Amino acid sequence: MRALLGLMWGIAGAVAGLVLGVLGAMVAAKAMNITMREGAQGYFIVSIGLLGAAIGLIAGLVLYARSAPSGQGGAFISSGVLGVLGIAAAIALSLWVFAALRESPLEYGGSMATLEMEFRVLTTALPADASERWLDVEVQTRQTRPFGTVLWTKRRSEGGYTVIPVEQNPVFRAGSRVIVVRIAGVHDETFMPPMKRTPDLKADWSAWSRPASVDAAYGVVPTVPLAPILELRYRVRPYADMQ
Repeated sequence: MRALLGLMWGIAGAVAGLVLGVLGAMVAAKAMNITMREGAQGYFIVSIGLLGAAIGLIAGLVLYARSAPSGQGGAFISSGVLGVLGIAAAIALSLWVFAALRESPLEYGGSMATLEMEFRVLTTALPADASERWLDVEVQTRQTRPFGTVLWTKRRSEGGYTVIPVEQNPVFRAGSRVIVVRIAGVHDETFMPPMKRTPDLKADWSAWSRPASVDAAYGVVPTVPLAPILELRYRVRPYADMQ
């Protein structure tokens, strides 16, 4: 309870110090004719305001200690400091969780990265007139839906298969990724690769995997049972290694 009361005194002092600091800085900036170019005046006001908040926080804790019964000032100020440290730790933890969970382009040594995918299909299942439009690849995360670029001219034959490379960039930090492949005139295949939130750049190509589900294309009523025709493997490479 004393920690909470001390925190309230400290916050009150910080708010009062911030307000007084900002007001005083505005008057001082005008009196000293501080330029507004490049935000100089704004930086000055913010700096003085933060200094005033820090002084007000300390003053609030000191006043809280002075309000204590005789001989308990030290215990009261210790409780107040504990309350302030507790709220500071909670704020820091919240910011860390937000930063850790926020989806943003991954960087490895200052370089963003590309998700390289290869889709393998039996050559006999590939239409004779197939082109890059035959595949439509979307890498879905909780907040993003980037499309992959089908590198049709770089397709190759391996045994009885045709391997079609696809690139998606940049790679986003995400808790999970779902790769949806829409095959023109056929169906949709959905892959759920077990990728880490921050993929390992040192990892080689993954093993070939089959889709987790196969669904009819939008507006199409299948006349025969749906069966997958694609297999996927993937890896992540930084831009710097691809130049």
